[in-house]
Amino acid sequence: MILFLRSSDIGIDSRLRRYCHALRETGLGFAALYWDRDGKAVGDTQIPSFRYRAKKGYGSRLATALHLIGLNLFALMTMLRIRKTLRLVHAVDLDTAATAWLFHKLSGIPFIYDIYDSYPDSRGIQGWKRRPFDWIERRVIRSAALVILADESRTAQHAPIDPERLLVIENVPDVPAYAGKCAVQKGERLRVGYLGTLEAHFRGIEHMLSVVEADAGLELYIGGTGALADDVRDAAALCPRIRYYGAMQHEAGLAMLADCDVVMGLYYAEVPNHRFAAPNKYYEHLVLGKPMLTSLGTPPGTKVVTHDTGWAVADGAAGITQALTEARANTEGRLRKEANARALWRNGYADYFQRVIKGHYATCAARLIKPHNGTTDLNSIIASLLPFAC
Repeated sequence: MILFLRSSDIGIDSRLRRYCHALRETGLGFAALYWDRDGKAVGDTQIPSFRYRAKKGYGSRLATALHLIGLNLFALMTMLRIRKTLRLVHAVDLDTAATAWLFHKLSGIPFIYDIYDSYPDSRGIQGWKRRPFDWIERRVIRSAALVILADESRTAQHAPIDPERLLVIENVPDVPAYAGKCAVQKGERLRVGYLGTLEAHFRGIEHMLSVVEADAGLELYIGGTGALADDVRDAAALCPRIRYYGAMQHEAGLAMLADCDVVMGLYYAEVPNHRFAAPNKYYEHLVLGKPMLTSLGTPPGTKVVTHDTGWAVADGAAGITQALTEARANTEGRLRKEANARALWRNGYADYFQRVIKGHYATCAARLIKPHNGTTDLNSIIASLLPFAC
């Protein structure tokens, strides 16, 4: 069995669910262990799961750190308990990969290190504070049987990675092209959609709320959960043009976005990790055939300008307002961006799941699976603790 380790809801993790889809199609067994941070995780009934329940997971930094320790202890104990059937661990990000590395040292069972985001860069950890994370990551990368990045450019963020153990998998959805509503005409309200983490300060969500509240020609549809969930819920209660759906499975979220006119995906420069952003939303706007509103100076910002599939704006409410005003006024320009997005999807990404995820990833996973040879009994694991501790 392959076990996925994830520090958030797998039900809204479309990337992880694509891996599971590929493994299912190739006949490989799998399960997932994840953190239900607010007691409202949607999960996935198609994925056998171990759920770590700890509410207030989006609270203070101290509370989050304590719960993260709890999650990793739960993961380690679970892996020890199922060690006789466990053949490969697939850990997402450093907050679970460190435990996968420890378990590998104890048991010899290989692991995959899948880096969705750089841990220190995504949290703004710099200077001497990031040194422990860099130290741990270097060791995790050296021990991982396979390292997965979401974009080739991200190699610059991490310790040297052996090219023979590196696999780049972009965040391309495994869905057919969507047919959403026709573009809004002049005089009608422009519908903006957002699906993802409701992160405070760095995704422009609070600015989008204020822009929509102030402009009667805009509507905002939001699906997701996170630190700003209460703020979004309150805004929706006060403004009938803002609708909040809470946590959504990916398919339902895409259906929501398909009925919008603009896909929102902002990545403010305050977070160093955003210089390497490789978000689901970029590829989702292509499959949906909807223009994307994103941030200037980021990879998706460069791409939407290069391919004329959206708008790249400066951080803050002013840039958002200017782009949405243009989008509502210039129907012809928006239709052109929609057509460009659909063409880019059709010509570059429509076969990505079969070609890369089911092809390269599932093949690599099958090759890495460690045959059970009876050496992972509890006594051997305990014995291995002594030299490892020294």
